Amino acid sequence: TRGVLAARCWPLADRLRLLRTAAGWWLRGFGCNGGLTVQSLCSDLPRSIVRDLIDPVCTAALNTPMTQASATVFLRVLQDALFSSRGSADLLLPRAPLSALLPDPARSWLARHGTTLNLGRRVQAVRSAGSHWDVDDELFDAVVLACSATEAARLTADVDAAWSARAAAIRYEPIVTVYLLDTALRLPQPMTALVSGPMAPAQFVFDLGRLGVAPGCFAFVVSSARAWTERGLHASTAAVLAQARQTFAGAFDGTDAEVIRHAGAERRATFACTPGLARPPMHVAPGLAAAGDYIDGPYPATLEGAVRAGQLAAMAVSG
Repeated sequence: TRGVLAARCWPLADRLRLLRTAAGWWLRGFGCNGGLTVQSLCSDLPRSIVRDLIDPVCTAALNTPMTQASATVFLRVLQDALFSSRGSADLLLPRAPLSALLPDPARSWLARHGTTLNLGRRVQAVRSAGSHWDVDDELFDAVVLACSATEAARLTADVDAAWSARAAAIRYEPIVTVYLLDTALRLPQPMTALVSGPMAPAQFVFDLGRLGVAPGCFAFVVSSARAWTERGLHASTAAVLAQARQTFAGAFDGTDAEVIRHAGAERRATFACTPGLARPPMHVAPGLAAAGDYIDGPYPATLEGAVRAGQLAAMAVSG
């Protein structure tokens, strides 16, 4: 409440309406009609609140446009981030590659405990074999499918056709990242929100120098980027560069070849978090579980969701 009242960038009437609306969400236990979109949920909020708060949070957390995003999942994110325990809304930015934070320590732990690791080997088939599971002619007591929904659908097609179809039906939202160079620029914070619009696609920029990764390099992130990937990566990169030059006057003023370090599009970055989305459950069959951010749960496609799904799947097959 104090934070909202102190946000003098909004008129007092707008701040009070936001608090009144948030109080209503709290009184209803942060629940709503499962068919609502975030846009419908927030239709009574002032335009300034939607533009400066609701839209950026929805885009960052759900990677789905407000007009299509699930209000149910959005409210759960708000509940856990803003109305949960102390520190729940803390923003944690990694100062190391994500592989060094999660997969590499897990791989080291497994190696220390005598586990056989077959890296770079694609599983061709998973079949039931009585009380065991046959994975490419090797028998196992239990199996966790820690892979994409597409691969999980392929591997379970002959195990549980309904589960496989549900996983295969998931739609995806892309993310575009454009890396720009300027050795003279330094942002006040490692992560800065941007004003996005029809011709300004990026919502956030990360100063990789402030994170101790790559001084003078800035990662501009375009979430919910389907419209831009349809225009092509070249058009997306050009629009981000124009946005960067307009946002940071005098910066990125070299030739395009000097300024643009790299650009890429991850076309299946996250699942489209839409109302009423029927996500597959963790349990596929006795001794066979699935883990991933797409598994049925309260969160959108986030690292938090993926980690929780992995923990639950591991407990399910080892209990």
